[in-house]
Amino acid sequence: WNRGVFLLCKITNLLIYRLKIIPQNTENLLWNKLYNEYKFTPKIHGQFEWIKIPIENKTYHKDTPWSDEQEHLINSFLEELVSDKMYAFDWQHDCFTFSPKEYIPCDYEYYDTNRKCTVYFPTYYPNGDYHLFFDSDWKYGIFGNPWKKEIIVMGKNLIEKFESNKTNLNIN
Repeated sequence: WNRGVFLLCKITNLLIYRLKIIPQNTENLLWNKLYNEYKFTPKIHGQFEWIKIPIENKTYHKDTPWSDEQEHLINSFLEELVSDKMYAFDWQHDCFTFSPKEYIPCDYEYYDTNRKCTVYFPTYYPNGDYHLFFDSDWKYGIFGNPWKKEIIVMGKNLIEKFESNKTNLNIN
């Protein structure tokens, strides 16, 4: 098995998920872009601007994690808007490429036998760390801060989808 490519099978419902852990050199380049161009500044206390999105964006607040249905709805927005490849970054944890066309359920995890650890795929709601999702063209993204209970949505069409589903998503 290649460290970065896993075909995962969830026997209970016979679904196979293909995730790719991003190689360290690529991950470093993407984190550098987030730090330098997006001014990503991870902090856990106080009032602070933690990221500056350089294109159209909107900030939402949500006190509780997304339900499975809400995660699925958000994934359907991305499935419609993104050609195929997206990045899923979980600050201080593994980062992935994935396709929203292949819906990965909430709290998905698997055991990596090579590294002898459990690998967690992040949810669209930040559950304990910053969760950053963006497409390979940096046109659409969802950036979550768990301490501020804040979700920043990037990209006009994605914002429109969030706006038209504010009630379903329970955001303000």
